[in-house]
Amino acid sequence: MFKFSPKKINSLILAFVLCFFASIFAQAQFLYSRGAVISGFVDEQYLLASSETNMWEVGEILPVISQNSKIGVFAFVELQNVKTVKYGHYELRLKLVRQSRKYLIQKGDIIKKLDMSTYNEEFIGTTDLIVKKSELDISSRYRPLFYQGISIGETAQTLYKHEFLVNYIGNLYYGANEWLTVGTFAPGNLIDRPNANFKARFWNSDATTLAAGLSYVDLQKEEEATLNLNFWWDSISSDSLISHTFLSLGLVKWDGAKDAAAIKALGSSSFQTGYEVIRSDWDRVLIGPSYNFERKALGGYLSYVWIYDRFHAQVSVNATDITKFKLDPRDGYYGFFDFYWRF
Repeated sequence: MFKFSPKKINSLILAFVLCFFASIFAQAQFLYSRGAVISGFVDEQYLLASSETNMWEVGEILPVISQNSKIGVFAFVELQNVKTVKYGHYELRLKLVRQSRKYLIQKGDIIKKLDMSTYNEEFIGTTDLIVKKSELDISSRYRPLFYQGISIGETAQTLYKHEFLVNYIGNLYYGANEWLTVGTFAPGNLIDRPNANFKARFWNSDATTLAAGLSYVDLQKEEEATLNLNFWWDSISSDSLISHTFLSLGLVKWDGAKDAAAIKALGSSSFQTGYEVIRSDWDRVLIGPSYNFERKALGGYLSYVWIYDRFHAQVSVNATDITKFKLDPRDGYYGFFDFYWRF
């Protein structure tokens, strides 16, 4: 008979437990790697796939991989829901969001997960693949552009629910809800400039987003205040181009509104249109004209934004009046840079 000391018995029990959990983890990883297989079509836009795992998140974007290994990824779908067919077998309902012009999805093609928390070369930059809503902690690359820099302003998009955006000088935004974002210039609240703003998205379709909001600043030293009513309109023009329109009306103005033309929504009324070009690596190019009603001047901007998983870096050349060839943010040309984080 074999005799084991209590210490050796404990070691054997521990080894058995570790092997048991390791086998479960290996099995889960195996099922996860197998993904799902296209099994049928509902109509021109919706597909069905079968899977042996329910490790899926509704709303996530998934690549379609051809059975022909020479083709690879040629389409993307959005997961609509997961239904249990029987134990260990699940049916996925998928919505087509992008497909190659050369290849059609067929039964037997593979669906697999992408790690969207970081950059993935297979997830190319395009308007079709922007993720407007997700419960997952995805990279900022794939989210709609919310903020275009200090002088350019915002888009019609709102932040994800409970998402923060903060830049290096203290502009702070918070997604109170999926359709409502609130913000403030934090240092201003400490130097006799209490301020707040909000943006509410009231229309959001596949191609168009509309939003409206207010921005308020209490200029305590000057014993004045500013209040602006703001409107935003985003429209997808192509697979790489989004147009942004911004209108700000100064409801309550202060005497220095003309000199603050470089800062949107600070007492002066302005109108701005522009374009967002999405590069294949998800960096952005921003360009467009603007018009300031106080100065009756035509301006514009050209900017480049480097986007990483959380960090953004931006450099821009702006003009408050394109006819005045001088370096002056109040009445000429100026440059700026910005750094900000989304988390």
